[in-house]
Amino acid sequence: MGKFERITNQRIYQQIVDQITRMVQQGVLQPGDRLPPERQLAEEFGVSRAAVREALSALRLLGLVEVRAGEGTFVAHSAGDRIISPLALVLTIEQSEAVGRELLELRAAIEAQAAALAAVRREPEDLVAMEEALAEMEADLHAGRLGADADWRFHDAVASASGNALLLKTMRSLSETMREALGLYRERLLRIPGMGEVLLQEHRDVLAAIREQNPVAARERMLSHILRVQSTLYGQERE
Repeated sequence: MGKFERITNQRIYQQIVDQITRMVQQGVLQPGDRLPPERQLAEEFGVSRAAVREALSALRLLGLVEVRAGEGTFVAHSAGDRIISPLALVLTIEQSEAVGRELLELRAAIEAQAAALAAVRREPEDLVAMEEALAEMEADLHAGRLGADADWRFHDAVASASGNALLLKTMRSLSETMREALGLYRERLLRIPGMGEVLLQEHRDVLAAIREQNPVAARERMLSHILRVQSTLYGQERE
């Protein structure tokens, strides 16, 4: 392609991410464009293939690129709708584990308030959406499936019930990143005996508080749920 600038200083993979992100923002790279193979990217950037691989992994977590089996890596069709900067700088950090930890911190900040607002503003159809998501989550659990999609739908339904359009837009702009993270979280968490039922009950408790229109309990239960995930995965103390 010959479009890329050679990388010359520190934080190599971060610079690759920033450059590709900027090219998407400026329209140099369009949704659906195929990126060159890893080897060619490494040559054009003047870096190792490992650095390119790390950058592509971060871009995939951000939802800016997608990998199609047997075809290659493409700019995601929804890339232009993402909150790319400055949120990209928050999410695109040194290791995928760090991305997961910071994403949980972001979720704790957003979703605890979303649950509190939902308890005040929810409509009957919001409760139905949450109940359906939990029913699917329970069915997935009993069938030995991860239930990541159902998990996401529950949290999306809570955000929708908050009645805050900007909060919901923020959640949905991160939807692919959050969906992927939920899958990774649940894959690890469900290896722990009994953890699936614990997580399901925590979701039920959030729903109960929202149904009862108790914003304090809804906030506390959602925060406690996210902090449990954080402490179990990363060994951080629950607050």
